[in-house]
Amino acid sequence: MAQAVQPDFFGGDIPSALVVLQMFPDDPESGSHVGPHRGGKVDRRRTPGTATRAGSTMSTIEQTQQGTLDFFNQRIAAWTASATELTLTAEDTAALAALLADAETKFDEAKEGWNEYRAKVDAQDEAIGALYEFGSLLVQQIRVAAKKDGTNQLYQLAQIDPPKPATPRTEAPIPTDLRTTNTTSGDIELSFKGSKAGGAVFEVQRQLREVGQQPGAWGYVATIGEKRYVDTAVPSGLAQISYRVRTQLTTGVLSQWSYPAPFYFGNGQQSEATGAQQATAESDGGETLTIEDAQALKDAQTAKGSAKAG
Repeated sequence: MAQAVQPDFFGGDIPSALVVLQMFPDDPESGSHVGPHRGGKVDRRRTPGTATRAGSTMSTIEQTQQGTLDFFNQRIAAWTASATELTLTAEDTAALAALLADAETKFDEAKEGWNEYRAKVDAQDEAIGALYEFGSLLVQQIRVAAKKDGTNQLYQLAQIDPPKPATPRTEAPIPTDLRTTNTTSGDIELSFKGSKAGGAVFEVQRQLREVGQQPGAWGYVATIGEKRYVDTAVPSGLAQISYRVRTQLTTGVLSQWSYPAPFYFGNGQQSEATGAQQATAESDGGETLTIEDAQALKDAQTAKGSAKAG
């Protein structure tokens, strides 16, 4: 197999690596020194083992600090013993040995320094953590005393910012899941889901529909603090009574009204419904259930339950 002929730029003899570095101090393609050193200092802009004029060594020398040290440690003796065959001079191997020894010394010193630094950082973190925890307890103690005092004097004395006032809520949640049922005394009980956070209360309105008439206007009934209301003043002669609720915050902010929850009367008997059922009935048929429809629905459900029980 024919060997590749290396161009002879030096009149026959191949110069040493040191001579090459002196003649070609910079790599024109990359703008960096062809070797890992520049002026006796490590050139950190280029990883040891990158391409040089003599050919690429990227796949030969491992491109890590420890890998570079291991590579030359494993070969320095063989290169020194076979320097002539390897076209190396005594000056080359001596320089390599000196650089290797210096690199190992600096590597060990850096590693030792890093371990010392890491230990100091850990000690620093522990000390600052202890300071923070104990200092937080003192800040809390001062805040409790300032709250009891009722003024900002202690905050100013301790150079601590007083707590910011709570941001008022700008939206009130709409009550949901309204349900109406009748009691044994003939009252109507309304229950619903809602949020009482921040001292919120609930405003209740009702709408009456007399037999054979259209529903009347909504009217105020009560403002309550619980999510349950019993209407003890139900007029007689009604076909339907509906309720709706909205939330009122302490800031005066009001929510939208909930879906109405109707309660139907008919044939001397009473039936119950929820706001969701009313909304479904209206969206499906476009009309409010009549007394006869509600009674028929109740009779059908009662018959179905009796059939299952039998």
